[in-house]
Amino acid sequence: MKANRGLTNWHGDSFFGCVFKRKLTGHLLTWGAAIFLLLMVLESSIRANGIYGNGTGARSMSMGGTDVAWAESPLEAMGDNPAGLGFLMEREFDLGGVGAITEGHFNKPSAASSGDLNDTPAGLPEAALGLPLGHSPLSIGISFIPDSMLLADWKYPDPPGGLGGNISYGKQTDKSEIIVLRSAIGMGLTLTPELSFGASIGLIYNENRLQTPYVFQNLQPPADAPYDGAKTLLNLHTSGFGWNAQLGLLYRPLTNLQFGISYKSQYTVNSTGGASGDPYAQFGVPPGPLAFHYDAEVDNTFPQQVSAGASWKFHPHWRAAMQVDWIDWSGAFHTLPVILKNGNNPTVNSVLGSGFRDNIPLNWENEFVYRAGLEYAVTENLSLRAGYSYGKSPVPDSTLTPMTAAIMEHTVTAGVGYRWRQFQFDLAYQYDLPVTRNVGTSGLLSGEYSNSSTEVGVHWLALTTSVRF
Repeated sequence: MKANRGLTNWHGDSFFGCVFKRKLTGHLLTWGAAIFLLLMVLESSIRANGIYGNGTGARSMSMGGTDVAWAESPLEAMGDNPAGLGFLMEREFDLGGVGAITEGHFNKPSAASSGDLNDTPAGLPEAALGLPLGHSPLSIGISFIPDSMLLADWKYPDPPGGLGGNISYGKQTDKSEIIVLRSAIGMGLTLTPELSFGASIGLIYNENRLQTPYVFQNLQPPADAPYDGAKTLLNLHTSGFGWNAQLGLLYRPLTNLQFGISYKSQYTVNSTGGASGDPYAQFGVPPGPLAFHYDAEVDNTFPQQVSAGASWKFHPHWRAAMQVDWIDWSGAFHTLPVILKNGNNPTVNSVLGSGFRDNIPLNWENEFVYRAGLEYAVTENLSLRAGYSYGKSPVPDSTLTPMTAAIMEHTVTAGVGYRWRQFQFDLAYQYDLPVTRNVGTSGLLSGEYSNSSTEVGVHWLALTTSVRF
């Protein structure tokens, strides 16, 4: 017989008729599918914790992301700690969405360059299914979860830079995107009534976009070094697949106390696509004659992460949770290699060759994220939640630009959960408090972002609907 999962359980309605169940479930899934399709047409937004979010699913998000010691639902287990599947007592399907509105401002007074971050609402869906295997101690889960994302969409005049230090392409769209979607299968195994182990393997889809006036930083081979610092308009788009693994443990020494730990492996995605551009302003020619297209390759390495936490129901109506994450940004976001091949412009090829490599310096720093959350059960079916998280930004001033401004540090959260028969509805709000960072002397070539300031904040809203059957 499986151990009872978690600190509290759902209570089904034994008088709920099978026909009515099917009709109601059908309505719920239709409504959820509509939300899923709506969110699929929207884009993701810039996130805190580097490019990682604060929790998976609305319940976790509303408590500051403190979920590694709880992971009660398949969505939370597949996102934060697969050991949660081991304590799953019933089949469950979770469907949710996460949306955001960004706020931000860039300013470089000496160049009369300033502008704002696009505040159009955006979002992505997430879903998971958990299935206990009969009376065995094994459960399995499948999921689709946005694993990490960084998106910036700015409008401001291009600050002077490039070779000579005075090249500007005027007012341009400045967009950058690194998005990672994880489709995974996992398992949870109840080792004892107090201990559960879990693991998952994920297929990773990574997409990268960069549309901006771009300054070459470290061209290779070395013969191209005289053009380090040259500026061109660039529009790059690549995508590719990789895989990673996640392991976790949940330990419950008392019925009201749980400890959890999880590990996410480092992984690299080799993404391919194309890059086009035109360096006309850099070389003082009209637009067109120097326009180029290359086959492009971007090799993104994403960091390993270790999380540990505790969840304590210290009163029949109160639950508190704490968690610490360690993210190995320095081992992953040190440089971003961009490889361009098979150039189609003979004039550009005569200078740079038909292919070359540029290494974009990032030099992100390792990060600890500290989380705390509180849940109050108003009634058996209604819960209120609040939380807070803090993590020093991993982005150093030396490589900071508006396109890499994942600089938020303080996040406050709140939410509500309502249980109705076999259904659970959770709503969460997060506010990544605005942060302003000032760059003195930029470590990037040409000095475009020296003596500039960037401010960013994000409002998040998440809704998760769950059904046990």
